[in-house]
Amino acid sequence: MSKTVGIIGLGLLGGSLAKALKAYTDYDVVGYARRQEVCDAALQDGVVSQAWTEVEPLVEHSDIVVFSLPPDTNARLFTEVAHLFKPGQVVTDVSSAKENFVRAVYESIPKGTFFVSVHPMAGSEKGGYEVSHKNLFKGMGWIVLEDKASDVYNEEVAKELADMGRAVGSRIEFVDVYAHDAYLAMVSHMPHLIAAILTQVSGGDELGELRMRLSAGGFRDCTRVAGGLPSMWREIIYGNRHNVLEGLSKMEDEIRRVKEILSQEDEGQALEDYLNRSRDVRNKLPYLTGQIKNN
Repeated sequence: MSKTVGIIGLGLLGGSLAKALKAYTDYDVVGYARRQEVCDAALQDGVVSQAWTEVEPLVEHSDIVVFSLPPDTNARLFTEVAHLFKPGQVVTDVSSAKENFVRAVYESIPKGTFFVSVHPMAGSEKGGYEVSHKNLFKGMGWIVLEDKASDVYNEEVAKELADMGRAVGSRIEFVDVYAHDAYLAMVSHMPHLIAAILTQVSGGDELGELRMRLSAGGFRDCTRVAGGLPSMWREIIYGNRHNVLEGLSKMEDEIRRVKEILSQEDEGQALEDYLNRSRDVRNKLPYLTGQIKNN
């Protein structure tokens, strides 16, 4: 008998997960959305068998409950509904920053309920159920967070959630739950903030529109993520601000290093060497992320 996955939040990630599980697995999927029209759309699309605008019936009907709202919203909601969980049920989430949600779960989770967090490394600057799709996770990273010292962590649950990621086409990584936010600050949260800074520096004054008319692919690619939903990214970045601040300090050090390079009277040779090293690091990315198989 197939298990039921309940997804709390049918936006880009939650809606895409519902569609992917429906298309590529035998899980039954049920959903929660704040707005009835989102529930109706998911039901009409056939990606959920039931959908509610209340969380309680979803928890009651689910074997695995996926919290797919912004991180702090997930944490507040879990605290409110933790008492509903029964022994044997599984709690997971797809938050981009983990600290606040993990703390809320460890403080409130009932005895016998399991918790293993995951982080699908997929998304878009656009959000909402209407842009979700079943192939969002194909070829992307799917991080399973480990905390083997915790009483609520379970190896079999971690394996099942890893298999879920594989089933929807993802590349699996296992990472310690307490290391996750520092890693993601450098490769996700800080880059988003830097994109926002670049748009402000380049386009936020009286000459900004002229500059942007003169821009090409480089500016567009570097600032794409700045088009993301501000309320969601506020929760992600502010919730992980200690790690982001550390990352920004490293960025400041690097900017000082580049300024020193540009101050040298060497025909730009130090700059070319720096750019070569950067290109070498960047060229590893397709191999490290599985986009190109390294034979």
